[in-house]
Amino acid sequence: MKKLLLTAMIAALLVMPLAGVALAQTPEASAPAGTAQEPAFDPGCVPAETDALASMTPALHAVVLAMLHQEQDRFSPDNGELVWESLYNMLSLYGQLDERSSYVNGDLVLPVETVLDFSSALTPSLEDLVALPDDLSDRMVYASEIDSYRLACGDDGLAQIRLESSRSQDRSLELTGDLVYLVDGTSLARFQATLQPGDNLFGYAITALELL
Repeated sequence: MKKLLLTAMIAALLVMPLAGVALAQTPEASAPAGTAQEPAFDPGCVPAETDALASMTPALHAVVLAMLHQEQDRFSPDNGELVWESLYNMLSLYGQLDERSSYVNGDLVLPVETVLDFSSALTPSLEDLVALPDDLSDRMVYASEIDSYRLACGDDGLAQIRLESSRSQDRSLELTGDLVYLVDGTSLARFQATLQPGDNLFGYAITALELL
């Protein structure tokens, strides 16, 4: 039953391809690439004292979904394909909350600057990773004429990150929690994440995450 729920949730992000418009492929690495409740997230308006979970829920949610889809147990900021899918999930589910976003023919349009801001919660430098994987090309593309990314957005309103414990370790923060199915409270995946404070949009970056 749990596997069926996970499959349905992940499938909700694998939405119809982007509208048939002339779009450039992703530029190579040398070019630009870019318990709290989810509605509290407001990109660009996260004060320094905001609770780590409130600001990092989008990144945690996105990474756990990507790991489940790719059947991986550990997240690393230098795993290019996993970072890109996590970034797509993050932008698809939360990008519309950023004031710099817009919609064109039903697709979410995000400037490269915004994509880079979101990616800072996942990896130190998006440009150093592999180019956008082919597996995402029907859902996320770079439009060079407007220096922006266009995304076909999915929906995962049936799951939410729930924090169970946290502790400080040197300068990092360790979180333990679950991805919870909201209909009946079922835990779909349990994880432990390590966050490092940073001078970025979210105030933290995920340096490690493991499914337990």
